[in-house]
Amino acid sequence: MKLQDTIDQLKDGSLEQVSREALSSYQGANPADVEKLVKWTQSLRDDLVTLIKEIDDEDEVAMTLAINYIELKSRWIAINTKINYQNFRTGSCDPVSALRAAAISQLLAKVESLLSQGDIDQITQFLAEPIRRAA
Repeated sequence: MKLQDTIDQLKDGSLEQVSREALSSYQGANPADVEKLVKWTQSLRDDLVTLIKEIDDEDEVAMTLAINYIELKSRWIAINTKINYQNFRTGSCDPVSALRAAAISQLLAKVESLLSQGDIDQITQFLAEPIRRAA
């Protein structure tokens, strides 16, 4: 994929709209928290776009996208682990954490759409390895 196409897909505006809709539909979502987390995902996305703009090699862009996907997916896994333990211990979770997990999943989907299925499969397997060893 060409560099400008990658940037255009990341910045197409759908992230904000989809994130705002998904987060607003969460029961008990505070509008201020929703906006804060939409801005947070925008910031993460904008940091990635800024990084990609510095790279002029398509293979390096693909590697950068994969590394950022790993970072985002790892963060999502950590947040979901926290949420699951909160639910197990207290019967509910911190709503901001739930919203943060939902927000980051929207950005993950955007980055995932720019990766090959083979890369996604390898990353998923890599990230699941510590979980398999612990089981």
